[in-house]
Amino acid sequence: MTSRSITELAVIISTNTAKVNRYLLAKKLPLPSFNVDAPNKSLIDPQESPEVEAARIQIIDASLMIHDLMLGPKGHLMSFNHNSLLSMQAISQFKLVSTIPIQGEATFGEIAERSGINEGDVKRILRHSMTKRIFKEPRKGTVAHTAASKLMAEDTQMADWVGANTGELWQAAAQTVPAMLKYPGSQEPNETGFSLANHSDKSTFAILSQYPKRAKRFGNAMRAYTEGTGFDVQYVADNYPWAGFENGTVVDVGGSHGSACITLSAAFPKLNFIVQDLPQVVAGGPGTLPLDMANKIEFMAYDFLKEQQPVKDADVYFFRWVLHNWSDKYCIQILRNHIPSLKKGARIVINEYVLPEPGVLPIYLEERLRSMDLTMMEVQNSRERDLDDWAKLFLKADKRFVFKGGKQPEGSSLWILEVEWK
Repeated sequence: MTSRSITELAVIISTNTAKVNRYLLAKKLPLPSFNVDAPNKSLIDPQESPEVEAARIQIIDASLMIHDLMLGPKGHLMSFNHNSLLSMQAISQFKLVSTIPIQGEATFGEIAERSGINEGDVKRILRHSMTKRIFKEPRKGTVAHTAASKLMAEDTQMADWVGANTGELWQAAAQTVPAMLKYPGSQEPNETGFSLANHSDKSTFAILSQYPKRAKRFGNAMRAYTEGTGFDVQYVADNYPWAGFENGTVVDVGGSHGSACITLSAAFPKLNFIVQDLPQVVAGGPGTLPLDMANKIEFMAYDFLKEQQPVKDADVYFFRWVLHNWSDKYCIQILRNHIPSLKKGARIVINEYVLPEPGVLPIYLEERLRSMDLTMMEVQNSRERDLDDWAKLFLKADKRFVFKGGKQPEGSSLWILEVEWK
């Protein structure tokens, strides 16, 4: 997109918009809108119509590029500002979405009375958010919902997404450069922007564990992020040769309540599964299992920062979205902790993001991955990795780890990476 002229970008937008419009009309689906009754997400099914989803991404990418070109370099630089997050934090903190009836209206005075904050502050906060299509002012002095503010009012996970981003991650981001100055090159999870923002020498998860309400909000925010087909475990079931292990054993390391194993067990009933996580996590696991899987999925307390003694000679040790939470130093430790238990030919299977080469993906998608990479630095001093980073990581852990490469199933946000123990 970077080398396209503005007329070429306009054609890309026009052509692909027509394609999306035809799809929506043919399916009798509503057209995109911020009206209060509009759908809260894209109605294009990426698996059913990948070409229409590709058109949607082309529209977003070209629109962003032409927007930035029209601003020019100075205008573009000046468009980065913190105030979007300020108004969003105030909306979240003071629960302003709940002060307005979903299908009704409220005056600025009524919102101020219901929220307990100054009417002038309510007015300036909400009128700023309206420029971002959150709330609208149908008549002077009267506020109503848009689809975006309605979503925050009705969807707890999305409300917590906004709350965690502005109340936790924004604060951590603001302290990340000070943390880099204070702890140059640190790989420790308690020497982060999040730690500084909380005036603590503890890690993010240790801090959140002290505040159950914050921890719940953070967990809901992460679930909101991973909702959708791109993170479905079915991609792992459909795109790795699990059947080749016959009636072998798969250990889901850091597997929480076993959701991945439930999906895999349904597809490969001959396999045996063990879910390992911290004691307080796995304690609730058995209650989540379907009755017919009670004898196929076992839950076991294990801290992967210690040697893998509980399970030896398993066929697969599976890590789903675990290692990106840890810096190279600790990932190497986690891998080495498994060596005493590995039999020849055992596999390490990893389901994670893989960073692209610059410029390969549409900028909209690449920016999302790069932002996640920065988030991991802010909260854990960890990182997302490209394929070369993964290969180097396994080599540093032990030369007997043979990286077999990986693939990203079509439609999946995550890759499947395989390592064989020689």
